[in-house]
Amino acid sequence: MKAVRFLSVVVFVLSMGAVNAHAQVATHMGQAASKHVTLELVSGMPGGCGPSLYAFNRVMPDGTASVFRIPDKEVLVVTDVDWQFENPGAAGTFQTLRLIIENLADPYVNRSAFDSTIMLGKHGKGGTSEHMTSGFVVSSRARICPDVFPMPTTLVHLLIRGYLTPDK
Repeated sequence: MKAVRFLSVVVFVLSMGAVNAHAQVATHMGQAASKHVTLELVSGMPGGCGPSLYAFNRVMPDGTASVFRIPDKEVLVVTDVDWQFENPGAAGTFQTLRLIIENLADPYVNRSAFDSTIMLGKHGKGGTSEHMTSGFVVSSRARICPDVFPMPTTLVHLLIRGYLTPDK
């Protein structure tokens, strides 16, 4: 009986060590650091969204960047969005950023996933950082396309943060 208890305690302690080892690897989001994603909007990209040909580069931990696509069999969970507008002739007006999930096979299949509205300041500039409670999920069979209105305006800056996780 003592041998069984001893073995049970050893198994429990070893399993707690494995849990603690995993917890040390996971970040505050419960994901490995390698699964965290920071995306920076770029324009003029072949095959990009809309008339500005918007696409996203993934900002890497070493400061480099590369064109981003959600890997097969994974999804992107978006948790934060930072953005800035500039429209000098539109001081005091409202500007809205909408993020649309667009199907890669058929761009006419798309739905809004995020809206954020601000009022531009006296120089026609404004921005915000949005931290979502639940966020939204994007499949590897889709992409995120920004929509800005009212037009014309300049989307000066857009960062999207989140993490990759298996598509189950």
